Amino acid sequence: MVVTPVGMKCPDCGRVKDSPLFHVSPGRFVLAGITALAAGVVTTIIGKLGFFAIFLLIPYGYFAGTLILKASGMKRGLKMEILAGAGIVLGALAVKMMPVLMLGKPSLAVTLLIDPFFWIAVIIATSCAVSKIRYM
Repeated sequence: MVVTPVGMKCPDCGRVKDSPLFHVSPGRFVLAGITALAAGVVTTIIGKLGFFAIFLLIPYGYFAGTLILKASGMKRGLKMEILAGAGIVLGALAVKMMPVLMLGKPSLAVTLLIDPFFWIAVIIATSCAVSKIRYM
């Protein structure tokens, strides 16, 4: 017999099993990653509004987290949190660096990346999306 929080159980029933809530299929994981990248693109667009973007980015971050959760089949866990955070940051950076890639001027990269509203937008949207996945 094995002692558990709900009482005594046989060894087979008392064994802790992995929760299916944390197992994401590879197809759903890729779909959630694409959704996170798209959320990063929209984050950059909203971030161009300047100071007033802060008021839009908080609900948008939670909305993006919901979309990423839906794309993953409502699966959660550390892998999904990392995927959401990295996807939003990489999607936002890809859009921000598009002029550098198109024009081929590396000196333009530093000028584009010192925009404080861009980083504020990325941080707010990413933190809200990850917290939605974590504390759903």
